[in-house]
Amino acid sequence: MKDILVIGYSSRNIACSASKAGYNVYAIDAFCDRDLEYNTCKCHALMEEDIHEVEREEIVRIMDNFEKDFDGVVLGSGFEKIDREIFDCPVLNNSVRQMETVSDKKRFAEELQKIGIPHPQTHAATNPPQIDTPMILKPAIGGGGVFNKIVTSADELEYQIDDICKAGNFKPEELILQEFVHGTGASVSMTSNGKQATAIAANEQLIGIPWLTNMPFAYCGNITPMQTPHENEMIEICVKLCKHFELKGSNGMDFIITEKGPMVLEINARFQGSLDSVEIATGINLFQTHVDAFKGVLPKKPKYQRWGGRTILYASQKPVTISKQISEVFGRGRFADIPKSGYEAYPDDPVVSILAEGNSRNDVLGYMKEQAKMLHKIL
Repeated sequence: MKDILVIGYSSRNIACSASKAGYNVYAIDAFCDRDLEYNTCKCHALMEEDIHEVEREEIVRIMDNFEKDFDGVVLGSGFEKIDREIFDCPVLNNSVRQMETVSDKKRFAEELQKIGIPHPQTHAATNPPQIDTPMILKPAIGGGGVFNKIVTSADELEYQIDDICKAGNFKPEELILQEFVHGTGASVSMTSNGKQATAIAANEQLIGIPWLTNMPFAYCGNITPMQTPHENEMIEICVKLCKHFELKGSNGMDFIITEKGPMVLEINARFQGSLDSVEIATGINLFQTHVDAFKGVLPKKPKYQRWGGRTILYASQKPVTISKQISEVFGRGRFADIPKSGYEAYPDDPVVSILAEGNSRNDVLGYMKEQAKMLHKIL
């Protein structure tokens, strides 16, 4: 296997990992950022306003323009359920059937209930329970926390359903209402072969960080490792889930750690946003472990070598246009997902990622915070 095609909403981290592993990488995503372009043989930016509505014929046309017979395809976020029949090579992802089960938070919660794994109570937004305590309204599939809203009454629920549907082009039946649980966000990165699973890392999740975003529940990145007394318990749950759903390759499980212990929120049954921080902290190449897992080969759990971090800086109150000068600043620093000059980020759009490594969590967090402060000044 030599020539790889990566397709995702943002495919930079997968493509860079594949390039480091020695593969010839081609990519299709929404941005075709500078560092994606640098680490691929060719990349193509989708022009559609909503990439989730891209026609299969468009993907076929782009692949034909690459003029390459691919040895394998890897599907990232937003494209996990694309029609696999358009590819003439192996697709290194979980099946569409598996994705439909684990990516829908309502169906996933029902499965967790059956196998006795702690999780927040989950309801269809169109068939809510009586709202006596705060609940969280969110898309049943995807979203990255961007559209999540707290609701405290039936009237507020009705208003927020309408608001989210307009903002994200959702239908009411595509939303869920979930018990709002207080705690600390966490995730575990796993590699599995359908029968067995190995834990790679436990990660701290950064959610709604004020110096990165105005959105209270937006995913802002990760710090690896997360030092928590619940790590082994979370890993045990993840191994059970990987076996139960017969998952293959790189998979991630999101948790909320409460006073009573960890509760499972969702599974990302494909490469996760924590890829950068995990690779920095462990030194492992996640793309190669992903490929090996589809051959049935799993790694031993790697040891943490350092702390690693990745944060996402979002545009705030006004649009941000990336000038040539700003783009050059990104090119000189420890940044990723680097936009080309002329890119315009509207409020709450991602602008750039900040990477860091250090000898402690404070080292990593402090560096990323300093870089974000600097960027706010020049943006």
